[in-house]
Amino acid sequence: MFAPITPKPKSQSTRHNVKQDWEKLYRAAIIESDRSKVPKRIENTEAAIRKRSRRLSKIPAHSEKEREAITRALHILSLLRTRGRD
Repeated sequence: MFAPITPKPKSQSTRHNVKQDWEKLYRAAIIESDRSKVPKRIENTEAAIRKRSRRLSKIPAHSEKEREAITRALHILSLLRTRGRD
């Protein structure tokens, strides 16, 4: 009677938006001038990166550049976190 519902493949723009989520949060964290807000911004960015990394693990092709960007971002966030403790 009813046709089965099949999920549509994500469009290129949807995948790009997911990538941009962590990147926007990352940029906000590194330019935050209010030191009291930095830890929360780092936490939110790391959560978005974990989510994106899980997605990237399912699509290994064409994701090397983003994985490298994630690695660099995590390193910078760890430095930012350490600086916040000083």
